[in-house]
Amino acid sequence: MLDKQTNILLNYFNESSQDGAYKVLEKNEMINSFPKKYKVDDDSLKSMIEHLEERNYINVKYSDDKVYCLAVLPKGRLFKEKMLELKKEQAKYNKLIITTMSLSCVAAFVGAFCAMILYNILF
Repeated sequence: MLDKQTNILLNYFNESSQDGAYKVLEKNEMINSFPKKYKVDDDSLKSMIEHLEERNYINVKYSDDKVYCLAVLPKGRLFKEKMLELKKEQAKYNKLIITTMSLSCVAAFVGAFCAMILYNILF
């Protein structure tokens, strides 16, 4: 599993190169793709790219102080699809929890109401 910053970077790579070919990307553009709250600099960007390359999400062909030439490997493209599937499953799970809680509350209310009626009839 990737952390949030690396996940954002991998999504940026997937959006930049749809066909899986090598693409030249500037470091400043990559850094600017992050929200300001992450405060990404050159060193953290380099470590994230190395992390992705070590785990075979991307392949870096060339890099210097201003640009990277890289391609997203099949594992990197599948990661986005897996994340979308997980979000769909999480949404289904949340819907199931809300439905179960709502029906439990209604059933508890009906049960208490029936018990009060029965109590008033008997006593």
